[in-house]
Amino acid sequence: MRRILLFIIVLTLTFTAVSCDFFDQFTSEDSQSTVAITTTIQSTTTETDVIVTETTTEAVTTESTTQVTTVTSTESSTTTTTAASTTTTSSPDEPIVPTNLSLIQDELYYVGIPTEGDVKVLVFAVEFIDDPALSSGITLNDIDIAFNGSDTEIDYESLNSYYLESSFGKLNLTADIFGFYTTDDPISYYEAEYETGYPDSDLILELLEAYDDLIDYSDYDANNDGYIDGIYIVYDHPVSYYSGSDFWWAYQTIFMYEEYSFDGVEPLYFSWVGADFFFEGSDNINARTIIHETGHMLGLDDYYDYYDSDPYDNSGGLGGVDMMDSARGDHNPFSKMLLGWVTPLVVESSMTVDITPFLENGDVILLIDDWNDTIFDEYILISYYTPTGLNEADKYYLFSKYGVVMYHVSAQIDDGYNSDYYYTIFNNNNTDSEHKIIKIIEADMDLEVNIGNDDLFLVDDVFGGNIYATYKWYDNTFVQLEVDVTFMDNDKATIDIRF
Repeated sequence: MRRILLFIIVLTLTFTAVSCDFFDQFTSEDSQSTVAITTTIQSTTTETDVIVTETTTEAVTTESTTQVTTVTSTESSTTTTTAASTTTTSSPDEPIVPTNLSLIQDELYYVGIPTEGDVKVLVFAVEFIDDPALSSGITLNDIDIAFNGSDTEIDYESLNSYYLESSFGKLNLTADIFGFYTTDDPISYYEAEYETGYPDSDLILELLEAYDDLIDYSDYDANNDGYIDGIYIVYDHPVSYYSGSDFWWAYQTIFMYEEYSFDGVEPLYFSWVGADFFFEGSDNINARTIIHETGHMLGLDDYYDYYDSDPYDNSGGLGGVDMMDSARGDHNPFSKMLLGWVTPLVVESSMTVDITPFLENGDVILLIDDWNDTIFDEYILISYYTPTGLNEADKYYLFSKYGVVMYHVSAQIDDGYNSDYYYTIFNNNNTDSEHKIIKIIEADMDLEVNIGNDDLFLVDDVFGGNIYATYKWYDNTFVQLEVDVTFMDNDKATIDIRF
């Protein structure tokens, strides 16, 4: 029933593929764009050489203890069904430590890659019948390293190593690689069908039928919801960085036909990415695009502005400082709360709290006037940023020194929001809604949103004092609190909060 409901939404709202469009804001090494999906159906099978890479990395699970002056908390685990939040606290002077929060996958109509556990995804490497020369030069071993490699095999991170670290060991994501598969139809067919049909879904159907005798597709449904958790198509055709069809880009969307089932499971979430993305920049193999697209497969939105020319001036937001913005660095605290990888310390009264670096333990303070037992609300997040770990390689694009980051989040989902080119369950987004779903509160108070080290809060910086003496919620009421950074070293930051 959920599948039928969302399919109707897709048809009636001109659903667009969640995609990457960093080219206009940054360099071609981060280039991706919005791609609309449109359709016909063609399915045949063909003989193909198959190379299978099996990875069986054992999951690592860590319990992260939050260091605070008044409370010790451990991160709660992801739930698979929506549940009312309960909270516990030992005294009025301690943060609230929520449990059983409803998370993003609890609120979605249906789910792609689960946020926890040992999860396997399918990767199909594809060449085209009229261009079988593999012009990009990519090999199956290159693709395997991008998805499954250790952090010593790749200059930045592989998909597996990134999410194992970003999730604090909760998500062990591996990929089985199949290919190279040669398509039945020429390049011109896919380009023409892109204007009226769903050529990407057509190709997935062709692939699933071709490999049906080789693959047990039920092995790729870790959460047992009846859908394949994730499919990736790595196509060997030049990416349209400067001209050509938008079809030759990178994006995430859903399989558009309901009537097909393989080994008791159906295709659903998939990512479409060109081989050229794996060779961007100076990295030996660049997995950033598939890391970003996997954020969508988990349920996260983009945090950059798709169109600078609209009247909402949402080009700011995070200013590139996030994996779901410019495909750099770690996921921010809001995203990790949505995915159940961190549990916030909720503060609604005056107190002092110590937080350790966010990359180490996931410490994050949630400031709100009145806690309503939900992260789908408007609030301020505070974390201690360090240019280490998943941030280190990108620190000169993010922040290159230690400091406290404050975010203004407006994550209500009561109404939802959509337009001709953006669909989300949230009321707000960072593209074309009046208010941003998430933005950095800049310590330098630069309204141009040129994110840099000056936007970090340091010792003696006081939000509500010498920085933003008056700051408003989106309902135009004043935020009546002060946030004073009183101490920082490599191990912790001390935050004095005064309501």
